[in-house]
This record gives sequence, C-alpha cells and structure tokens, in this order.
Amino acid sequence: MNRWLIYVVVFIDFFCIPFVSGHSGGVQEDDVAPSAPPLDHMDQVYGYETTSFDAVCVPPPPSLSEWEEDQQLQLEQQKSRADGEKKEQQSEQQMAQGDGAGGCSGTGATSPSRIQIADLPPVSEVDARNALLGMVTEHCCWGRSAARHMSIGKILSSSAFHYEIQTFTEKRETSWAFMPHGGGEVDGPRCGPAPRPWDIPADPTDLFRSEMKVLQVPHTASVKTCHRCRGAGSLLCQECHGKGWTRCLSCHGDGWGSDSAGNKERCFFCQSSTHGRGRQDCLKCNAKGRVACPPCDSYGQIRCYISLTITWKANTSEHIVAKCSSLPEDLIRQVSGQVVYEEEGPRIPPLNHFADPTINLASTQLVLNHNRQWPDQRILAQRQQVRMVPVTEVHYTWKRRTGKFYLYGYEHKVYAPDYPQTCCWGCSIL
Repeated sequence: MNRWLIYVVVFIDFFCIPFVSGHSGGVQEDDVAPSAPPLDHMDQVYGYETTSFDAVCVPPPPSLSEWEEDQQLQLEQQKSRADGEKKEQQSEQQMAQGDGAGGCSGTGATSPSRIQIADLPPVSEVDARNALLGMVTEHCCWGRSAARHMSIGKILSSSAFHYEIQTFTEKRETSWAFMPHGGGEVDGPRCGPAPRPWDIPADPTDLFRSEMKVLQVPHTASVKTCHRCRGAGSLLCQECHGKGWTRCLSCHGDGWGSDSAGNKERCFFCQSSTHGRGRQDCLKCNAKGRVACPPCDSYGQIRCYISLTITWKANTSEHIVAKCSSLPEDLIRQVSGQVVYEEEGPRIPPLNHFADPTINLASTQLVLNHNRQWPDQRILAQRQQVRMVPVTEVHYTWKRRTGKFYLYGYEHKVYAPDYPQTCCWGCSIL
C-alpha cells in the first residue's frame, strides 16, 4: 500500500505540478516568441517612416557638385577617346625611349605623379640559373640536374603593366534596434527632431581603409514593455518548468538509498535540497523557478531606437597587361614592381595617353564602372596606380629537349610549368 502511495505522489509531483505551474506562472523560457517587438508598436519618426528591424540602405542625397563632376568626367572620357588615336604613335615612341609614364589630371584631383621608367635590370645566364635552382630546392621531388646542366639560350626581357583603381565609398543603413532599459534619461522626440541619416556627422579613421561604425540616431529613442516577458522581467525555467527542482535521478524521487551493506540511508544527492527529499535544486535557475529575460535583462522594459550603420569600403578593380600570355596574371599581382604612375583625388579622370593603349582603354572602362556601380553610396575618394613588373623569358635545352621558364618581379620569382624533372625519381639525381 505504501509503495502505491509513493507512486501516486511522484506522479502528481512530476506530471501535474509542472503542467499547472507552466501555464499559470507566466511566459515559459521555451515558448515561441518574436525576436523583436511588433513594428506597429514603434513610434513614427519623421524621415524614417519605412524603417524596419532589417537594415535598409539609404541613398545619399544628390548634390550639384557631384553632377558637375560626372559631367566633367564624361567630357574627359570623350576627349580621351578622341586623343587616343592621335597619340598612339607618340606613345609607341615613348615606350621605346623608356618614358612611359603619362596621364591626365582633372578638376578636383591631386597632381598625378609621373615617374621616369627605369631601364629593365638585365638578367644574366648566372642569374637565371641561380633563380631556377632556388625554385627547385623548394620542391622536394624535383631534380636539380636539369637546372645545373641545361644549356641556356635566348634571354628575352619584357615587362607587364598592372593597373589598379580604388574607390572609397560610404554606405549608410538604418534599422530599428533595442536594448535593456534600466532607467535614466531617454533621448526621444521631445528632445528635438531626428536628423536625416546623411546629416549625422561621421568620418572614417583613414581613407581607403575598410571600417564600420554603428551609431544611435538622436531623438528617436522610446521605452517599451519587453515583448518577451511582457514586463515580468523573468521567464519560467525550461529545465524545472517553474518548480525550482527536478527529480533526483539517484534515488528516483524516493529520497532514500542503500549503503554497501544494504542498510537504508538518506540519499546523498538530494539530502540537502531546499525542496525536500527526492528532489534536487534546479541548477539552471538556482532553485528559483525563473530565469532572467535576455532581451530586457530582468528590467521588464526595453529602449527602442533607430540605429545607423555606416560602412566605409575600398573597392578595388585591376587590369594586367602582359606580353607573355603564358604567365598567369595572379603571379604578376604577387610580386614587386616599379610604380610609374599614381593619382589620387575626390574624383579622378581616366588615363588617356599612357604608353600602352590597352591600359588607357582599361582605365576608361574601369573609371566609368566605378562611377556608376554604387548609386546608393557616396564616393569619398578615388585613386589609380600603374606598376611595371619586369618579366624575363629564358629558353633552354637539356638532353635534346627544349623549353622555357620565366623570371618575374624584382625578386626574380620563377615560373617553370614545363620543368623536365618534376617526378620523384629526380630526387635521386643530385
């Protein structure tokens, strides 16, 4: 009879009480709840009527100066196309003489830096062989015999041009946000009208450095009841269903156990419980039955405001012109070269009489793309640069086989896709 009475008590404790307390004591921790307050509960702020909890990009207001700059750039581009054909012959002569740094500067841009192109450093047979041997030693399965004994023939020097343009843009996004409110002054609409997104002053730390700042729009804050706990400040514990205790797994809720000799004794794990025998204090809620509400941090109120996210980004585009089509363009980007032209300003015009007409064409297209690619962002600055990277083509003969490899950059990096000893058997030929 006593055993059945224990089962009935355990059944009521662990099934009936959790059900009743879970539905009568407030919002449970595992209840499905919205991640943000209802949008219709937010205050209407002039100029931010369409703002939601999802970030929305706000285009910058048009300005007369930007329109004038666009018109000036279009005139410069038209002039560039017209002058390109007339100066093509002059450009070829400049390249032959080694004076290939040229460009044009427009209104608002700093004076472009034109640097005299130095003569390409000559590469001797010894330099080419040492560079190849250095590359071979980096590959454990490549044989050195071919690099040591090959007969080097023609050594052809050329150059590759690496053109790069960067546009530094600013993007502004607005969205509703909230945080726990524990009291204090609230910067709400009664403090004044809210400024427009692009009227809030903010400057990047450095030009052409990606950065992000999150600001609170002034005079948009208001205090609301927490949408998660409905103002209670806490939630029913999911682990114990609001009871503050859980059934002891050691004694199965009986409160008693047996020692090694079979004698009956109080359960070691639940004997100090504040809720009686057979019950263990809930560790998650510290036996209180409730946990703190995360959105309001137990205050029961949240402060809602409009958040402004400002993103500065350096957008980069590039074009590489290499006479050697066998050399991958990625290799040119990774090595050093000589900067032969650079220019920086609020807006820059395209190059129109650089030594290589392909660079002029690429500059015209990329500058036009950068000026039109981000209509919802503001262009703060632009800069362009041309690097000249030396490239040397080396022809060789080894065991009646002919081939070639390339040296590129001032570091004399080696690109040898057809090296004759790349198998493991070459490791034994030293």
